[in-house]
Amino acid sequence: MRIFIFLLMGILLGFTSGCKSKKPKVDTNADAKKQTPATITPAATNETPVQNLKRNAVARTGTGSKLRQVYDALELYANDNNGKYPPPYTKSAQGAPLLSWRVLILPYIEQQNLFNKFNQNEPWDGPTNKPLLSYMPKIYLSSGNSEVNSEFKTTFLAPVAKETVFSPAGGVTKNSISDGLSNTILVADVDDDFATEWTRPVDLNVNSQNPALGLINSNPAGFMALFCDGSVKVAPNRPLPNVWAMFTIGGGEQVNP
Repeated sequence: MRIFIFLLMGILLGFTSGCKSKKPKVDTNADAKKQTPATITPAATNETPVQNLKRNAVARTGTGSKLRQVYDALELYANDNNGKYPPPYTKSAQGAPLLSWRVLILPYIEQQNLFNKFNQNEPWDGPTNKPLLSYMPKIYLSSGNSEVNSEFKTTFLAPVAKETVFSPAGGVTKNSISDGLSNTILVADVDDDFATEWTRPVDLNVNSQNPALGLINSNPAGFMALFCDGSVKVAPNRPLPNVWAMFTIGGGEQVNP
């Protein structure tokens, strides 16, 4: 009898031990599944492919918004000056360029105190005016290039020629823009190589032979421009006759923006 009981206990113990040693099945691919990110195809994103990283990077700094602020300032300046836009630069009694139009519109971008610090009879790099370079308003901070910004330069330049809004003679009014406000450029966002100190009386000297000079490296598709109706668009930098047509105020050319 005792022998039977011992045999029965041995069988029960062996069965119990077998149950405890049984382990659940392990998925050997589990760690790999956790580490492998989900794949998103371009079609699933519905996003337009980025064509020019440099210009898109600049756009993210608010280029369009800043150009519209420039437009508002130019409009306010014209309202206070018998409808006339500012000249490209102020001049000394002898006719030498002194300060950029970007200085003249300071009171209209809430920078009256900074405007008052300038000596209007001194050139931009004179002893009083040159130290004011470092007070560059954020509205003119237009480039994604740190070297350009560290030198207090801007890429917001006016097209200058006797046929443009910023004629060297000055005194151009909105009523004299017979080509149409939406077809005529006020200010262009130029290539970094053409950037200039924001107070310096230097802009984009344009001509009918090579009007796209300074406007072709930042984006092969075109350049950002502020038009006389306040719109900001990417203007095509080809064909050249079309670029020139967008700069002139009364040439009567066909414009295809």
